[in-house]
Order: sequence, then C-alpha cells, then structure tokens
Amino acid sequence: MMKLVYYSIFLLFISSIAMGQEINIDEALANVKREVEKENYDKALSIIEPLRAKYPENEDIQTYTGRIYSWKKDYKSAINILSPMADRSNPNPEALQALINVYFWTEDYEKCILYCDKYLAIDPKSVEVLKIKATCLEKLNRDQEALDVIDKASYIDNSTQAFRGIRTLIGRKAKNAVSFSYLNISTSNPGQSPFHYGYAEYSHKFSKSAIVGRANIGNISNETQMLFETDFYQTFSNKSYLYANAGVSTGKTIFPVAKGGLEYYFAPQKKFDFSLGARFMHFDTDDITLLTGQVAYNAGVYNFAYRPYYDISNELFSHVLSVQRVNEEKERLIRLELQYGNVPYLYLYNSFTQPLKAYRVGLQYQHRFGDSFFVRPIFLYEYEEYIPSEYRNKFNVQLIVTKRF
Repeated sequence: MMKLVYYSIFLLFISSIAMGQEINIDEALANVKREVEKENYDKALSIIEPLRAKYPENEDIQTYTGRIYSWKKDYKSAINILSPMADRSNPNPEALQALINVYFWTEDYEKCILYCDKYLAIDPKSVEVLKIKATCLEKLNRDQEALDVIDKASYIDNSTQAFRGIRTLIGRKAKNAVSFSYLNISTSNPGQSPFHYGYAEYSHKFSKSAIVGRANIGNISNETQMLFETDFYQTFSNKSYLYANAGVSTGKTIFPVAKGGLEYYFAPQKKFDFSLGARFMHFDTDDITLLTGQVAYNAGVYNFAYRPYYDISNELFSHVLSVQRVNEEKERLIRLELQYGNVPYLYLYNSFTQPLKAYRVGLQYQHRFGDSFFVRPIFLYEYEEYIPSEYRNKFNVQLIVTKRF
C-alpha cells in the first residue's frame, strides 16, 4: 500500500515538473514573439536557441528559429536549419514555406521555384505559393510559364486579384504598341472654326532603347497638312535616358516645315528627377527655339512636377504645374495640370499663333482594359487672350487609345 502511495506521489511530482516545463516553453515562445515584433532578432534568438537545443525533435521550434534567422537576413543559418526538414521525402510544409521565402528574398529564383513545386505537391491550391512561383518565373523572363501559373490559380479561386501586379510587369515587356489620337480645339465668346489634329503611331522597344514613328494630320480653316516624325529613346546604366525627336511636314502653316528636339532625363536622388532640353521648329518665315526642362518629386503614388517653356526668339514664357496619381498595378493614372503663359498648348506653333497670354487647367485620365488596351481622355480649358486685353474660352478635348503587343 505504501509503495502505491509513494509511486502515486512520484508520478504527480514528475507530472508537475512536466507541466511546469510546458508552461515555461509557452512563456518563452511568447517572449520570443514579442521580441520578433519589436525586430529584436538577436534577443529572440537568445531565448529560442536553448529551447531548440533542448527539444531538437520539436519542428515548430526549429522552423520558427529558421524564420527568425531569415528575418534577420542571416540566410545561411536559416537554410541550414530549414533544409533538413524541407529536403526529406515527407517535408514539413511550414519549413518548406519558410525556405521558399528565403530563396525568394535572396533572389535565387531557380531554387525558389524548385521548393515551390515541392510545396505545391502537398498543397496545390496555395495561392500564396503560386504567386511566388509566378513572380520568380517573371523575374527569369519565363513569362508564358508565369501566365500559365496565373491561369491555373484563377481556376482554383476564380480570381486573379493577387496576380495583377505580375500580369502588369509581363505586359510592360511587350515590344510593340500602336496608338491613335484625336484632338479638337474649339473656342467661344467669340468662336471660330474648330482646329482638328490627329495622329497614328507605332512604337517598338529594344533592350535599352525605343523608337516611335508617328504620322500627324491637322486641319485648320479647311486646310489640311501632315507632319511625319520620329521619337527615339536611349536609356543608360544610371537609369537616365535621352529623348530625341525629328520631323518634317507637307505644308508651311499648320505644322512647322521641319522640327527637332532633345531632352535628357536624370534622377540624382531617389525622390527627385530632372530634365533639360530644347525644341526647334523651322517655318518658312520664322524659326522657333524652345528651352524646357522639368523638376519632379515622387511621393509614393503621387508625382508633383514643374515644367517651364521659354521661346527664345519671341521671349515668351509658360509654366506648367502638375499633380499625378498612379496605380502601378492597374496602370491607371489621373493627372491635374495648371498652366500659365504665352507658349501655345502642346506648343502647337503655326502661322495662326499669337504671343498672347492664356490661363489653363487640364485633367487627364488613363484606364487599362484587359492586359494591353489603354484609353486616355484629356480635357483642358483655356481662358485665352486672343487679342490684347480681350479674352475668350478655349476647349481642348483629346482622346488617345493604345494597344500594346
């Protein structure tokens, strides 16, 4: 009887110790998580490492330790801890997922895809892992494979919301685009016959450059002329680029007989970018030289910019302030412009231009339909001085549609 009592007391004592140890583990892990939330990774590791050494069979502790090393950016230690659990025939899903993140963060996309496939063999419906795999494929320019993964994921959860950003990145790699535009310029109080402008253009991107061919048409006072021009863009290793333009026309009044331009864009600071440039227009009776440039501040989804235009020949000035909001994932933008000065809107110099003032406010919006079709309506109102000290209303309405492929 006494032996039974002693045995019961002994078992109770052992159980109490075990319960105490469990409580200590829970408390220790709670402390680890608190330190992780504060990004005190060294402190967190100092608490969890003794637990990992004492309970090497506890894979939750092992995996969480590996995650802490990865958050600390000690990727080598993270891989050493996580790989044994991920590489065996029955891999630990949590360790696999943690290792996927490690290889993604270290930009080892080939290995990341390998472990994504191992995870998807266990859970083929994991949208999170499918997204990482599609992103890796896009980074490796295996775009069709990435799109196949996205299509598979959309079939699983009937949505591509999580993959819009990847689709956008792939879409932007399209080498070709065609655009068509129509611009109507009308006036009131007093009014005159509207001006009509339109263009069709084709652009092609190379690895570090792009070229655009454009055919413009203009109709003013029952007279129609055309302007043929080319744009060229050359990017450089420091992310700056050069823009060049050249064109010739079929007439002498609506468009310049010949035109050219250069502008260099550069970004010496992360949030600021600048440009300096000039435009030249040759008419039968006059030459126009414009100096221009830009300073822009990038604040997240917003861009604030100022651009002046100065006509050297006629000593005319114009100022443009703009605020633009961009949704990069949807390639959607809305832009507000405030303009004041003497240089014509879009510097559409012609024989009908007079060096008078104009106050302008404009709004434009771009919307993408599907993956590659864009529509951009533009409206700009001018309070224009058409003869000295006399003003009228002027309305500029433009629509640009683009298809890239």
